[in-house]
Amino acid sequence: MADERSTPAPPSLLAWASLICGIIWVLGIGSVLAVVCGHLALYRVRRTGQRGRWMALVGLLLGYIGIVVTAVLLLGGGISVQGEPIG
Repeated sequence: MADERSTPAPPSLLAWASLICGIIWVLGIGSVLAVVCGHLALYRVRRTGQRGRWMALVGLLLGYIGIVVTAVLLLGGGISVQGEPIG
């Protein structure tokens, strides 16, 4: 019979959600969800001892990067290349 102390705690579902939303960001919406889920997951992991701290941190990192990229694309108007026209 398995002892409860010998079985590891399951990973946090919020950490998984943060990681997945950070990887699949659609025009910033997934990035915002990654950041929110990541912070909630870190709080829950600290409070309950669940696994998933690294997943939450990676999701947070990807979420913040996605927010910055989205802001740059929206504020900068995309990428423009200036030069003389061909022809």
